[in-house]
Amino acid sequence: MSNRLPTASQRRRHALISAWRGMDGGPIIDLPLKSVADLIGPIVSQAGIGERMKLEEVLGAWKEIVGDFLYQHSRPDSIQRGVLMVRVLQPTVHHALMMERPRILKRLKETLKNSGIKDVRLKHG
Repeated sequence: MSNRLPTASQRRRHALISAWRGMDGGPIIDLPLKSVADLIGPIVSQAGIGERMKLEEVLGAWKEIVGDFLYQHSRPDSIQRGVLMVRVLQPTVHHALMMERPRILKRLKETLKNSGIKDVRLKHG
């Protein structure tokens, strides 16, 4: 820790912020430092965008995983509690994806190791 004392301006700012928050946070200089890396995880989970970030990864790899034809007729729509929801346009594509579902799930897990996807479900639309 540093042995320097806060300036008058820092003390006023700290007092104002403490009063606004309704608590005394202690001396400014003694407050713990946090890196941006430490803050990103909680912010992402609080904002609820973790699933959206995973979906963007899936969208980027979808063509490679399912191939050109199925890519043109299907689209990953959302991830809810580890289940990837895929929207399909035609019953024949739905059937083809159902037949390939175990392989698709395996490739998703191999390609996107930290995605947390446990299952793939298909819906028309």
